[in-house]
Amino acid sequence: MMKDYKPKDYNSLSAYLIVDDADQLAAQLKSIFDAEQLRRIELEGRVQHLELKIDDTVLMMSNSVPGYPAQKVMLHCYVPDVFETFEKALANGAEKIEEPHQREDDDDIRGAFCDLAGNYWAISTQKD
Repeated sequence: MMKDYKPKDYNSLSAYLIVDDADQLAAQLKSIFDAEQLRRIELEGRVQHLELKIDDTVLMMSNSVPGYPAQKVMLHCYVPDVFETFEKALANGAEKIEEPHQREDDDDIRGAFCDLAGNYWAISTQKD
């Protein structure tokens, strides 16, 4: 039998964030998305690798170091209730970008915020 090439329940492609304070960002994202921390590896007093499970996706991150500076990214995440998630984001220090709303030609209700590391999060809930 062939050995699995990836950990059980991991997706094949994961976003990998390089931020100045991975522990701070992880705490914020745990509060916003009810994320579960899967792994945390420390090296010389810094986060070398950290994984969060958000719904069905594994998000990876580490602290920045010389040669690997912090990078800002844009992420999209479907959530069960975009309004609740947006309010949790603001209550946990996120910066408001766009209040949740639905456009006439869109099946999704969409909102957006920036996390503590400056990453842009677009969140959506699909409506029938």
